[in-house]
Amino acid sequence: MNKKTTAFLFLLASFISLFLYACSPQTAAVLPTDTAEATVVDSPATETPFIPTPSPVSTEAVNLSAVSLPEGIQLEFWHPWSGELANLMAELVEQFNQENQWGITVTVQVHADELVLLQDMDQAAANAEYPDVVAAPSAYLKTWYRQGWPLLDLTAFTDSPEYGLDADQLAAFLPVFWKNDLIDEVRLGLPAFRDGHFLFYNQSWAQQMGFDAYPQTSLDFQAQACAAAAANLADAQLENNGTGGWLYDTRALTLLSWLRAFNGDDLIRSDGEISFAEEGSQVALEYLFDMYYQNCAWTGKQSEPFQYFADRYALFYSGDSQDIFTQEIVNQNVKSGDDWMLIPYPSDDSRPVVYVDGDSYAVFQKDIDKELAAWLFLRYLNSTENQIKVIQATGSLPFSTITIGQMSDFRKEHPVWDQALQYLALAQPIPDTPGWMDAEAVLSDMAWQLKYTAAKENLPAILNEAERIIQGN
Repeated sequence: MNKKTTAFLFLLASFISLFLYACSPQTAAVLPTDTAEATVVDSPATETPFIPTPSPVSTEAVNLSAVSLPEGIQLEFWHPWSGELANLMAELVEQFNQENQWGITVTVQVHADELVLLQDMDQAAANAEYPDVVAAPSAYLKTWYRQGWPLLDLTAFTDSPEYGLDADQLAAFLPVFWKNDLIDEVRLGLPAFRDGHFLFYNQSWAQQMGFDAYPQTSLDFQAQACAAAAANLADAQLENNGTGGWLYDTRALTLLSWLRAFNGDDLIRSDGEISFAEEGSQVALEYLFDMYYQNCAWTGKQSEPFQYFADRYALFYSGDSQDIFTQEIVNQNVKSGDDWMLIPYPSDDSRPVVYVDGDSYAVFQKDIDKELAAWLFLRYLNSTENQIKVIQATGSLPFSTITIGQMSDFRKEHPVWDQALQYLALAQPIPDTPGWMDAEAVLSDMAWQLKYTAAKENLPAILNEAERIIQGN
């Protein structure tokens, strides 16, 4: 734990000791120009929502038969994944080892999670013993690059006419994902895995309460959450009293989403770091404070939200696209007939908020043979076929329109995942500056403090302390 986080937690302890949207909703059709400047316009519910148009698949495959490499090249691949993704990655690596024509052998090392990976990479850097390939968040890659770590610029490989990606493949990447691994013109990585952060929303329940559209403003969200809380209080069940609205969440990305909803672009300073000093930040905390203390937001004893959502204990919860599969299973188990969907965080003055997060593949500089071998491995992992396998295993987001175009059956089987694709034009990456790793801990602690703060008068102190920590003062 770094000194900033330690200091913040110490001050947090001191502080605490002193204070103790429907079945046929109106949808937003997104008309993208540049992804970062997407425009949102109201459209009738019958209008087809925006889905990225699949790009044509090139019929000219890159010729790799002429690539010559010495026999016996061995690569070490580190990643932070567990569960289904780790199992899939082991299968893909084994397939590559058996089938690649150059005799390349890849050994996988699993590093539990991103924090463990970060610690292990720090140790590797201290000993100048880097892996050949790593999967890590873009923020990590950019931080390592700025620290002088020998990350390989992949541009020469992606653009190579001999063994790169063809023009159609390059054009098919969604800009929000493709640009995320760039510093100026240096390409540090290739997208490996992307997850979207949304609000899960029970359309059927909302419609029964008289709401014909998902909430598109903060007041709409508050009204629906409070109505759900009132409905559970008024029904004949005693065990659901105190529930019904938004299931309160202390994750960093959840609070970041609310802060962005109330601040818009002002949340991020010119240097890319988060600013807690903006007026919208206090408005956001006051909004969440009121939601929580009016019982329109609540916390439960279960660590996961899925059963609460299926049982109508929560009209909303904050979750990721990976959670879709689990929610489908839980709803099936309780025989729920409710229609539900993923929606962005509502914003009053700027575009709705959908943050995307995930990992990218990167290569460390070694000799030219190892670098080429590592690139050929990445090209295999990043193939459309393997992108689809990752999505099917995890529910993650597609980062290529070619991939989207080849998933028609999957989209029919998972309509909530398919519906969420309309928000890809709204998507924005999480901050990728060095301070983000500290800001994550600060944001999570702020959300936790908010539950225990007795009065709104304490909110400026929380924000001031967060700003001080982020500024390093």
